[in-house]
Amino acid sequence: MRRLLHSKHRYGCFCACLIIFLSAAADSRSGVIDSISGEVQQVFEKAAPAIVKVRSTGGYRPLAGTGFFIDSEGALLTSYEVVRDSPEVWIEYKAQKLQAKILGRDQRSGVALLKVDEHSTPYLPFGNSDAVRMASGVIGIAYPYNLPLTPSFGWVKGFDVRYLNRFFATTHIRASVDVSPGEIGGPLLNDKGEVVAMLVLAIQDGKECYGLPIKAAGRIVADIKTYGYAKHGWVGVGVIEGQSSDAEPAQAVLVDSLYDNTPASTSGLKKGDQVLSIGKHPVSDPRDILDAAFYSRIGESVPVKVLRNGKERLFAIKVVERPSSSNVVDRKILEDPSSDGLTLPFVTEPGKQAVPNQVQPVRVNAHN
Repeated sequence: MRRLLHSKHRYGCFCACLIIFLSAAADSRSGVIDSISGEVQQVFEKAAPAIVKVRSTGGYRPLAGTGFFIDSEGALLTSYEVVRDSPEVWIEYKAQKLQAKILGRDQRSGVALLKVDEHSTPYLPFGNSDAVRMASGVIGIAYPYNLPLTPSFGWVKGFDVRYLNRFFATTHIRASVDVSPGEIGGPLLNDKGEVVAMLVLAIQDGKECYGLPIKAAGRIVADIKTYGYAKHGWVGVGVIEGQSSDAEPAQAVLVDSLYDNTPASTSGLKKGDQVLSIGKHPVSDPRDILDAAFYSRIGESVPVKVLRNGKERLFAIKVVERPSSSNVVDRKILEDPSSDGLTLPFVTEPGKQAVPNQVQPVRVNAHN
């Protein structure tokens, strides 16, 4: 009998402990959710005044998107897809429609810089997009459809230079942030309310998105303010992924072609050279080449270290302006929906039929 009572006592203690543990776990989960919710709400309330609706004629149909102020003098960023070649663009700000001047639009990076005749505008500070890591939390704030400003929370899931058959001009941030029509061009923010990327593409039927790092957008903005357009670097070397020629073969980035009448053609590089670094940045995949080319400045001489026949060689290549015919991304808009697997760009005016982007296949060696 004692054993039975003792057994029952132990069983009762176990059940009590289990209930306490499960309750604590539930409270812990609730606490995490409440904590995330509280932070998202704080960022949303702080950032909301600087985020606006953007509308344009879009040539043959109206387009809609989101934008955000980047200074107190009325300058704002949005996606090129929201503006394209539209002759007229306007924003909805403080319950009024304001005509926006197009300071510049860059199809290759997907950036459009606008300005309205307003002073003391609230604006979003730029964060450090280089500090974003896998599983970093990000907050998207934008105007879905014709609904009020809406926040979305998600996690960074990757850093890519291509999606299916579409190549980007530089590495983009992939995040699990829901994107609806009207939200392209909106900001992705960190927990401090700083912009770390701009929404440029919805994928997976809007369940995920790609954001252009704000560092890249800032580089385009600086060019537009200085020259009136974006100046993209070009050295004329094509690369491919391949195997290194070392005793233990590994994936490597190899020179595939040197274009005629370009700095690369007279640099001393040869087809088959394994690229080890560009400037101070090591190279392990074509993404590194793309990023180095994107952030290079016209006129600078860039040191390129390669491996040839087991020996390291160093060459210098002068960066020139990229020919307009060498754009990485062909954003040709077709009248009929394509079947290439890309989701809609989600920029058409709500209530209008959206038109997807058909992107032609591009060789990796077209990137530099």
